[in-house]
Amino acid sequence: MKEKITGSVKELAHSLGADLIGVAQAKSFAEAPEKHRPEDLLRGAQSVIVMAIHLLDASLESAPNREYSVTYSVINRELNRIAFRVAKFLQDKGYRALQVPVSSPYDVSRNMGDLSHRHAGYLAGLGVFGKNSLLLSTKFGPRIRLVSVITDALLTADKPLDLDLCNDCDKCIRACPAGALKGERIVDKPKCDAHHVEVGKQLQLEDWEQICGVCIRVCPVGKTA
Repeated sequence: MKEKITGSVKELAHSLGADLIGVAQAKSFAEAPEKHRPEDLLRGAQSVIVMAIHLLDASLESAPNREYSVTYSVINRELNRIAFRVAKFLQDKGYRALQVPVSSPYDVSRNMGDLSHRHAGYLAGLGVFGKNSLLLSTKFGPRIRLVSVITDALLTADKPLDLDLCNDCDKCIRACPAGALKGERIVDKPKCDAHHVEVGKQLQLEDWEQICGVCIRVCPVGKTA
């Protein structure tokens, strides 16, 4: 039964447009900050379904630009739509399920979302952390956006990947226009956010569209020929 419902969820997510789908056990988030664990958001949480959409590679070729900003925003909406449909599917099957929005942070003081999609993606086997602190998939590198669904359905979990996709590469660290990447997968978030604001002003974008993308653009992992 567990394998059947897991397969049905993944098949549905793929049919709705998700490029990558994985499942993590809710209990594997034990080291997450308090109030940012699956059971803090959904009582009796058993599983976290993580889904990703591949960004349009061409939109990143000269990022930051308006085209990348639009792509970023459109994919966020698509992921929220997919997450809702997956959660609704589980609810119709008699389970409780909750979608966790793609963006933006809700704990403004710490610049944290309700659940870290990047950490959820790692635990669900979708990728590993790069030196830019983003999740790198073996197929698409950091050119993905993520969303999660928490459920009390006990699903078959995927295993985290055990590999280093960065090795000696430090292109993202050297290219960061804000100097926000410190190595050891650490990001100076205030510096990063301040640069996003500046980029938004230069491109005459609204607040929610302000995005840089340089560390994604230069990453060679998963880059198409």
